[in-house]
Amino acid sequence: MTDDQSFVSIHTLTNRFEGDLLMQALAGEEIPTILRSFEETPYDGLFIPQRGWGQLLVPEPLASRARRIIQPLLDHLESRGPYSNPADIDPQLWESLRRADPDLVCRNAEVGYDAERGVYRVPFLSRELHCFPGEERIEPREPLPCNLQDFQSYLVVLHYLLEARPASLVGKWISEREIPGGELFFRGPHRFPTGSLVRCFGSRKDLFREVSQRLQGVPVSMGDVAFRYSVLPRIPLVLVLWEGDDEFEPAFHFRFDAGVSRQVKSLDTLWAMVNVVSSCLESLARELTESTE
Repeated sequence: MTDDQSFVSIHTLTNRFEGDLLMQALAGEEIPTILRSFEETPYDGLFIPQRGWGQLLVPEPLASRARRIIQPLLDHLESRGPYSNPADIDPQLWESLRRADPDLVCRNAEVGYDAERGVYRVPFLSRELHCFPGEERIEPREPLPCNLQDFQSYLVVLHYLLEARPASLVGKWISEREIPGGELFFRGPHRFPTGSLVRCFGSRKDLFREVSQRLQGVPVSMGDVAFRYSVLPRIPLVLVLWEGDDEFEPAFHFRFDAGVSRQVKSLDTLWAMVNVVSSCLESLARELTESTE
């Protein structure tokens, strides 16, 4: 194979997770592959909604063979729906964390490390998660009202540990659309689950307050009711409730520190984080509601 071999696109990717899976399959068959992410181009996410998340390219003579290799995987992904099992996490994330210097990870991400047990202690929503790179598992230190042992929770914790940097908070709150690339990314399949939050809390601001206080949320002066949560040590998040009136329906808005892009590289990770936080809020609300009935 010559260095100037022309590469052609064999598949348009819907997200980074699909890209990781297909790249691994092609590498196993020793097919040279390029993953071209639109998210990483100078267009900064411009093409993501219209043309997909990225493309897989292989040498033109190997294109037919590469398509045959990835097609069974694509059929399997389509039949099973969105990622949900932590076992689907890209093994390279675990390998990268195992190779990382624990002292550096702890400084960058503001987490603890137990060398004897080989576990990172990660503060998450006023709780503590234990991340075991050697065993490829994450578990809460104490029982939680929501499931933090799913694909998205693992994804968020692993990317945060690997990508966080010791940068100070900017101190300015911005919407997801003000994050670089967010204007077009956070829509359609990547829209935040504000509808379910409205159904849960829209007419019950007292329940929203109680749930937020249980998660050690701090009240902030935004909207009608708003709380700041320490989701991860370097990633705070504000959730704002507007109760609505005769003209407007209730609404929820998320706000991020303007420096959030320094702490995680991908918008997929932020989207997953919001989903996890929303799930925790709603699960705790159901638990509190059932206990009073």
